[in-house]
Amino acid sequence: MAPLADGTGVMNRRGTWWAALFWAVWLAAPGQATAVTEPIVAVTVVAEGLVPFQSDLSLNEVRVRARDEARRNAIEQAVGVFVRGKSVVHNSQIVDELILSVARGVIEEEQWVEEGIREVRDEKHPGSPGAAYHVKLKAQVRPVRVERRADFTVHGSLDKQIYRNGEEASIKIRSSQAAYVHLFSVTQGGSVTLLLPNRFHAGSLLAADQDLTFPGDGLRSLGVKLRVVLPMGAKKATEYIKVIATRKPIRLVKEETGEGVFHTYSGTEGGMIQDIIRRLAQLDDEDWTEATLPYEVR
Repeated sequence: MAPLADGTGVMNRRGTWWAALFWAVWLAAPGQATAVTEPIVAVTVVAEGLVPFQSDLSLNEVRVRARDEARRNAIEQAVGVFVRGKSVVHNSQIVDELILSVARGVIEEEQWVEEGIREVRDEKHPGSPGAAYHVKLKAQVRPVRVERRADFTVHGSLDKQIYRNGEEASIKIRSSQAAYVHLFSVTQGGSVTLLLPNRFHAGSLLAADQDLTFPGDGLRSLGVKLRVVLPMGAKKATEYIKVIATRKPIRLVKEETGEGVFHTYSGTEGGMIQDIIRRLAQLDDEDWTEATLPYEVR
């Protein structure tokens, strides 16, 4: 399914917002190998940490916090290198199992290149400068693949498995634990639409073992509906809904400005999926899970 017009929904003559669910997946032809992922080895990165002094913290406590910040920054930087090190990463590959893509970094070796007290100024509160503890770290970071526990799961379903062109669709999601949910859609051409959160629904905590229906009554009252649309010139399509649930409130993709209900990302680029992988890598393995919901359009 693909968003109609500009990918943000289209107002029909009756004043109803329609967002097409036109999902698609990047698939290799039969007998053709998919893109090969090269083995990922440890990488060396340089990261910094800067923590202001506070009246209730000792010098050693501020120093420890600055070092911890540098370590976190080093791991986050390395995860970005791991992701870019894959042969090809397209946004449309969000339909793949992200567990195969997400890597967490473990620092194997560290060298503190710089360390000491710095004078810092607060642009929001000009005046006398303050003091902060600054460190620079050179670290060797090794990737560790995500291994999630089975006690946190998310399941989903559509009201149909096979749709006719133009039919309205509904998605139902249930999580085994209280969770925040992201819903994505990928077009036949690979573009990805973020369905939830959106301009009308910023996202809220879904209680454990409670159903989330999308679009819900609140969105429907605003005229938001989903319908399935075949790609231009196609007679049949296999498409997908991607569900990612997290136990902590986190925005997996940066918030986009605009007047549309939904935002669509190009499938041939990899910025969105890399953002998602980096953000998931910051969570503990047991704090997120995923599901992929396929369906056909005929």
